[in-house]
Amino acid sequence: MLLTLDIGNSHVSIGGFCGDDILFVASMATDGRQTGEQYACNLRSILSLYRAETQPIEGVVLSSVVPAMIPILQRAVSFLSGCPVLTVGAGVKTGLNMKVDQPRTLGTDRVAAAVWASHAASLPCVVVDLGTAITFTVLDAEGALAGSVIAPGIHIALRAMGHAAAQLPEVRLDIPPKSVLGRTTIDAIQIGSVYGTAAMIDGMLARLADELGTAPTVLLSGSAVPLIKPYLRTSARWEPQLVLRGLALIWQKNQRH
Repeated sequence: MLLTLDIGNSHVSIGGFCGDDILFVASMATDGRQTGEQYACNLRSILSLYRAETQPIEGVVLSSVVPAMIPILQRAVSFLSGCPVLTVGAGVKTGLNMKVDQPRTLGTDRVAAAVWASHAASLPCVVVDLGTAITFTVLDAEGALAGSVIAPGIHIALRAMGHAAAQLPEVRLDIPPKSVLGRTTIDAIQIGSVYGTAAMIDGMLARLADELGTAPTVLLSGSAVPLIKPYLRTSARWEPQLVLRGLALIWQKNQRH
């Protein structure tokens, strides 16, 4: 079994692969206060929960946007298996042509997503990740990573507005009103957050289509997709395991044959 770990700002996504098949997908909180031993216990419990504890771990590949978490997770997996651990970063083969000025500053989760998109999606393609930030990763017609866009995530923007405007109430983002004319302050905030985020994504995708000269394939990933996707006017496909599949593909590219 190949274990894939995507360390994000709020949670660690975990995938177990047997070849191209996903055996399970799980997650645990990102917490720099936990030790490698604690994370090892968490991982062992997850493997047991999904009845995968008897599967020998033949390899581990991880990406991280939280550098301090890398040695903690590396130590954690060392308790479970003595198998090699591949950490996505400089020197790792991805097969991806980078047309950006500072490729090393690109989040490794986005690299993994782009690797899978260049392999499996019709090109050109834009991967939109709706997580802590909203990122647009653009692949051109040749599958090269041509550029990107980063905007505040919906929850980050909502929290920032709450801190800056004392009179605005705390709002739980749920199903917004059907009308975009808010009758209450809470309705207005929900509309602005959900419809506004969807409109921003639609508008940005339209501008990227102009830049590319054609409408791209759009892939969605990230925790906020279920909230935003119903209100998009642009055709898009939700690929919840995009990064984990990309990590598995990077692992395959770095194995000696």
